[in-house]
Amino acid sequence: MSKAFMGATVQYCGHDGYFLADIHEVGNTNVINAASGRVDIDKLTRPAKGATHILVDFPQAGFWKPYKGIFVVPSNQVREIVNE
Repeated sequence: MSKAFMGATVQYCGHDGYFLADIHEVGNTNVINAASGRVDIDKLTRPAKGATHILVDFPQAGFWKPYKGIFVVPSNQVREIVNE
């Protein structure tokens, strides 16, 4: 689960890349709003090293609209990455 976070770098699913976004906590969901609007796999910042959060689509995809840069998923599908 992720708490609200402005200016997050979100690793996109299993890809070795991330995008900039704001994360909002709404009930038991996380709403991710990409700063660039559209999220394209070929335009991710690579490598994913340095990402603050990871977004996964398992066990359910939730509401994914990458062409609008909006993702609404159960909160356990957005996790903060702890870099040690």
